[in-house]
Amino acid sequence: MYSVPYMRTRFEDLGTDGWGTYFALYVLFFSAMFGMVESNNFILFYVFLELALVPSFLLILFYGYGNRGRISMMYFIWTHVGALTFLLGALIYGSVLGTFNFYPVPSVAPLAALAPLVAALLLVGLLIKMAAFGVHVWLPYAHAEAPTPISALLSPNLIGIAGYALVRMPLALFRPLLLSAQWILLAVALLTVFYGGLLVFRQTDLKRLLAYSSIAQMGYILLGIASFSPLGIAGAMLQYFAHAIGKSVLFSSAGVMITENEGLRDVRKMGGVAKSMPYTASLSLWGFMNISGLPPSVGFFSKLFILLGIASLAAQGPAGLFVFVLVLISLGLTPAYSFFAMKKVFFGPSQSRFTEGGLWMLLPSAAIGAFGLLAFLFPGFMVGPLLSFLR
Repeated sequence: MYSVPYMRTRFEDLGTDGWGTYFALYVLFFSAMFGMVESNNFILFYVFLELALVPSFLLILFYGYGNRGRISMMYFIWTHVGALTFLLGALIYGSVLGTFNFYPVPSVAPLAALAPLVAALLLVGLLIKMAAFGVHVWLPYAHAEAPTPISALLSPNLIGIAGYALVRMPLALFRPLLLSAQWILLAVALLTVFYGGLLVFRQTDLKRLLAYSSIAQMGYILLGIASFSPLGIAGAMLQYFAHAIGKSVLFSSAGVMITENEGLRDVRKMGGVAKSMPYTASLSLWGFMNISGLPPSVGFFSKLFILLGIASLAAQGPAGLFVFVLVLISLGLTPAYSFFAMKKVFFGPSQSRFTEGGLWMLLPSAAIGAFGLLAFLFPGFMVGPLLSFLR
C-alpha cells in the first residue's frame, strides 16, 4: 500500500515506469527473509540469505538516491563478504558432521579442534550482516539512500535476522565457546550502541539519522544475546520486534516528508512540522517510543529484559558491575536522541509550510504501529513461549 504513492513519485523523478520490476524484486526480497527464519539447514539459510541480497541490491541500484551505483555496490560487497564468511564456517561444519542441519541441535563433538574456527566464522559473518561496530560501514549509506519502502525492510527486518540467526546457530551449537568470548561480545555490543547512538546527533539527513539509530539498536540486540541468560536473549528477540515496528513507522514517516515536500530530507530545513503534519508527527513519536523502550510500547519489555539479563553479570565482580552501569547509561541514549530528533524536526520555529501525506501512506504505518501497542497490552502471547523455548 505504501509503495504505490511513494514509488509513483520516485518513478516520476527517475523518468521511468518500473512497477513490474519493482514489485517482483520487492516480493522476492521479503519472501527470502521468510525463508531464512524458516530454515533449519545452513545451506538453505545461505541460499535465502543471498536471495535477499540480490533483489535488495537491485532495488537500491535501480531506484535509490544519491550515488546509488556506488552505494549499492558497497552494500553488495560488504554483505556478500559476510555471507561468504558464514558459508565457509557452514561448509566446514557440514563436511565434518555429514549434515548441514542445525536444528534439532546436533552434537558438535566430532568437530573437536575445528569447533572454534567454525564458531568464529559463523559469528563474524553474522556480525557483518548485523552491522556491528567495526563492520557497520555499509549500513548508513545503503539504508539512507535506498527507496524508503526498501529502507523499511532493510533496517527493521534484514539486519535483525542476523541477531536471530546468531541465537539459532552459533549460540545454540557452540555456547561454551561463545561464553568464553562473552566480554569481547559485550564490548562490541556497547561500542555499537554508543557509536551508533552518538552519531545520530551529528546527522543532518533524516534517513541517515534513522540509519545510525539502527546500528545502535543492533547493539542492544547483541547485548541481550551476550548476557547468555534466557531473559536477556528473550529481550534481544523482543528488541528485534520493537525495533522492526518502531523503525518501519519512522522510515515511513520520513518517506511522507520526502514525497509530500519535494524530496525534503535536511533536518536543518525542518522545524515546526507537527503543525502542518500532526498525524505524521504522532506516528513518528510512536516509532521513537518503541525503539526507546517507553510504555505503552513493546520496547519497554525488550529493554527491561535486556537489563535484567545483564544484571546477572553485576554479581560476578567489578567488571560485571561496570558493564551493568554502562548498559544503564546506554538505555538513556535512545530517548535522548529520539526526542532531540523530534524537537528538531517536528517542534520549534516553523521553517516553511509542509504538506501531510494521504491516508494511503499513513494507514500502513498506523497498522504496523498498532502491533507495538498490542504486544505491550498482551505480552504473554510472545514472552511466554519465547522464555519457555530459551529455558
